Amino acid sequence: MTFEKLDRIVELTIKYTTLGTLSIGAGDQPQSTVDSPLIRIGGEPVIPGSSLKGALRSNLEAILAQRGVAVCVPYTAIPNDIRKSGRTGQYLQDIGRLNTCKPNEEICPICQMFGTAGGAQGLSGHVIVLDARLKDTFDPAILTERTHVAITRDTRAQAGGALVSVEAVDAGVEFSGIIRLVNPEDWMVGAILRGLEVLGYLGVGAKKTSGYGQLQVEPQQVVIRKLTATGWEATAGDLDAYRQAFDTRLAKATG
Repeated sequence: MTFEKLDRIVELTIKYTTLGTLSIGAGDQPQSTVDSPLIRIGGEPVIPGSSLKGALRSNLEAILAQRGVAVCVPYTAIPNDIRKSGRTGQYLQDIGRLNTCKPNEEICPICQMFGTAGGAQGLSGHVIVLDARLKDTFDPAILTERTHVAITRDTRAQAGGALVSVEAVDAGVEFSGIIRLVNPEDWMVGAILRGLEVLGYLGVGAKKTSGYGQLQVEPQQVVIRKLTATGWEATAGDLDAYRQAFDTRLAKATG
């Protein structure tokens, strides 16, 4: 994003409700009794903004690519063996994607929104995704611990080794999060809203194919903030108008 002129900030308030168990792990935590503990802030579980942003970007890449809009593959998403063997061009041709966008070249719609990923030089994006925090006072009873075992493919029996315990948030828990777009075009706001719809179907976090991470995603409101000579002024925006702006842009790009 550029800050030569701060024209406006569009702020979306989103409610996320867990429809099943949700697990977004904090990685190895030596003092934890759980193999895969949840990410926490101040002791309370959160849905990290980085996880939400990554899922939104991936979902929108898929939406645009399915409609025939040319989008790139982030540098870090190209398999190492493909890059090292010099087969990047064939790989991109096979999956129907562009090579990673560079700031001094034409930028695909996804990188216009989220910025370029990887490489020696990057281009910042318009989208800021904050952590989603619990709407209600934290109650430890919303947490659950589930144990998983590995199954061998030939005998269908439990594989050797220890059980793995996963900490998760139970179903029916509400989180609230903010997504801000700095100096966006209207279609970008609509794109985020369409990406959130897919997020409701595909979920977020670990073990999605095992039923974890399913969410009900509900945009609550959109506020447009402009900096004037007397301070910040806030006005309400129309969610449907932004969705329409994206649909119109997509129709023109694929028409």
